[in-house]
Amino acid sequence: MEQSIFTFVVSSLFGDIPKRKEGLLVSSSMSFSVLSKTRTAATLKRQLAGHTTAATLSTSGELNLAKRQKKEPFVFNGTVTILDQAEHYLVVDKPPTVVCHHSDWSGSRSKKKVIPEVPMLQRTREAVQERVNLVHRLDRGASGCLLLTLAKSDQDDIDATSILQQAMTEANKTYIALVRGEGLVNGRDLKKEGWFEVNRPIKDESGNMNNATTLFRFIAGQDNDSGRLDRPRASVVLCQPKTGRWHQIRRHLNGLSHPIIGDSSHGNSKTNREWRSKHGLAPERTCLHLLKLQLKKTKVCPSGIDVFCPLAGDMMTLLEDHLPDVLEETQRILREEEGIDLQTKVPESNDVSIQLTV
Repeated sequence: MEQSIFTFVVSSLFGDIPKRKEGLLVSSSMSFSVLSKTRTAATLKRQLAGHTTAATLSTSGELNLAKRQKKEPFVFNGTVTILDQAEHYLVVDKPPTVVCHHSDWSGSRSKKKVIPEVPMLQRTREAVQERVNLVHRLDRGASGCLLLTLAKSDQDDIDATSILQQAMTEANKTYIALVRGEGLVNGRDLKKEGWFEVNRPIKDESGNMNNATTLFRFIAGQDNDSGRLDRPRASVVLCQPKTGRWHQIRRHLNGLSHPIIGDSSHGNSKTNREWRSKHGLAPERTCLHLLKLQLKKTKVCPSGIDVFCPLAGDMMTLLEDHLPDVLEETQRILREEEGIDLQTKVPESNDVSIQLTV
């Protein structure tokens, strides 16, 4: 009886092993030999992975099974701030260092973290108690407006996700960035130029060059008198990408010798280390925040979309602690000339509790 049970277990795991090669020698210690030599130890371990048993195979062909210890589920308790919600879509405030969704690019599933990562897609789904789809993405380190659709709007043949993704190609997106440097480049004081355009092609992931255009406005900045003052060289910049190339804002700012603080791909490693060690910049944080998102009218959003996301708390703290004069000047200019108030009241958040088995 014991042998027939384990024969069934192995044949169900290795369904492609011919019946005539399923001969087993079974012992009460849950060890048995696979008489067929068609399976290597690595193959057996790989095919047994994810089951309730762990496997080892001796050189003599003896396969040992040991029951895995059951792990306690991890419970994530957090909040999701909904900035705007309508029948077919919603806009949420994405916090920094949180991925939008699990992917090969995020690498989050392969990292061995003590606390499992809960992406915004899953957090939002739990907050509204229904399935949602991403319309666009923000990098892990960035923060701000994140647009999603309710999945039922796609199932009802409205195709909300595709419609809003098309609308995003013409959307007006205003980012705010904290960059290294006081706003001076080759004798130019960028703070005095108002909005100006950078039109520089960018290579995509395949190495192909694509046109890329971004509008920038350097709002305020400070120097450190060539190191004689104990304060960071940094500026606040508004950014409006007119094309949607990969890391476009980050690469264009780096081309202006004003890389975004915390940008590990296109920024300055020494500057990033200093901000993390001396000024409290969080690991994986890129100081880029989608402040305002505006979309034209569509059948999914008959009145259009015009959403503002207050500056993330960690960026506000960095400005208050290390660039107070820059913050004061930034708030004045944004309020008087751009109609933006960084201190706009934050909407109430929805509590989220998610149980994960890891």
